[in-house]
Amino acid sequence: MSDRPPYDHEADPDAPAPRRRSGPRFAAAGPARPSPGPQAAGADGEGDLDDAEDHWADEDEQAIDDAYGAEDDDWDDEDDWADEEDYVELRRESSRGRRVLAVLGGVALVLLLAIGGAGFWVSRQIDPGGEPGEVVELEIPQGATSDDIGKLLADEGIITSDFVWGWYLRINGGGPFQAGLYELPRNSAMGDVVEVLSAGPRPPEERSFTMPEGLTVPEVVARLADPERGLGLDAATLQELLDSGQVRSAYQPADQPSNEGILFPETYRVAADADELAVLQQMVGQLDATMAELGVETAQERFNLTPYEILIVASLIEEETKVDAERPQVARVIYNRLRDGIPLGIDATSRYEAEIEGRSREQIDFESDSPYNTRKVAGLPPTPIASPGRASIAAALEPADGPWIYYVLQDTEGNHLFTDSYSEFLAGKQRCAELGLGCG
Repeated sequence: MSDRPPYDHEADPDAPAPRRRSGPRFAAAGPARPSPGPQAAGADGEGDLDDAEDHWADEDEQAIDDAYGAEDDDWDDEDDWADEEDYVELRRESSRGRRVLAVLGGVALVLLLAIGGAGFWVSRQIDPGGEPGEVVELEIPQGATSDDIGKLLADEGIITSDFVWGWYLRINGGGPFQAGLYELPRNSAMGDVVEVLSAGPRPPEERSFTMPEGLTVPEVVARLADPERGLGLDAATLQELLDSGQVRSAYQPADQPSNEGILFPETYRVAADADELAVLQQMVGQLDATMAELGVETAQERFNLTPYEILIVASLIEEETKVDAERPQVARVIYNRLRDGIPLGIDATSRYEAEIEGRSREQIDFESDSPYNTRKVAGLPPTPIASPGRASIAAALEPADGPWIYYVLQDTEGNHLFTDSYSEFLAGKQRCAELGLGCG
């Protein structure tokens, strides 16, 4: 309790009245003062400090503030009604908002730093920077998925992260990629790796060989076995495969055991490790593809011949002339003779008969009843007599128009005389003999 005398406004109306501090700065720390009740006056007619305080409380608070509000600064600390520890400072409403904003700003900054750091990390996975490393050979197996390839790339150090690789392809596109061998440097950017993989695998090491037109099966086998002109394959294995029926043309009759004519003459490139079966199948496959491309399926309707018989005609053309311009004319002579039932009279068929019978090709038997003796037996021989090339197959399918029944060699360049006159043919045959071209 203060020892300040009680304020009696009636006793001294001119004395300044003490006033409470107003405004939001301070508030009493203790419980609210109870409403004053009636008080008994002392014997000396003056109330105690409590009576004065009750009196002040009964006064209109607004009136006191109006009367004495300007004198707030005249009070010294010692005149304050209560010690400062009895009061607490009220925080402004905006202080809490600033604190929340500060916290949110801090969180946002942390998130931005985290996102920036993650973005930088991903960027370094996509493109690690620096110089590419050692070039390594990577083999992608058949059936490998893009994720499988990512693991292979990461294991070899070509990329840094197979996880990022998967997302990189999903976002930027890429794949599927072909199986095979690739050469890629370590420490590569993912974009560069996708570009290399999209270009396809490195071609396997290959060997090449050329098979000339007009060779028979024994000659083809010998050529393939030749290490210089062929591939150095095993001749016995080649022949065994041909005899076993594992290598057959789609146009070869099911009851035809001969493989003559189906080993297509061409320049080939084969894998370095290609074996005998692979090489033979490639040659037969090339024949079938060429026949189909040239329209052999129309032969039955156009010439009343099967595709296999067209192959036989083509083999005769191949053996009878080496001049491309004459091939369609030779084809026409064959078709005219077949139409008229005239024996073909092609000596090359008799030479082939001598070979398959184990004789020299020069030991021709024109009196033989063999179906290959086309001087005596009308119609086509039962099989091709050599491997025809593309030009001869095309000529068999597109013969020239003309009445020719005969042709005879006229010079050393291989040109022939074509005629439908027997007498003209005999004259041409005489000239051929005089030139020593082998006409007899």
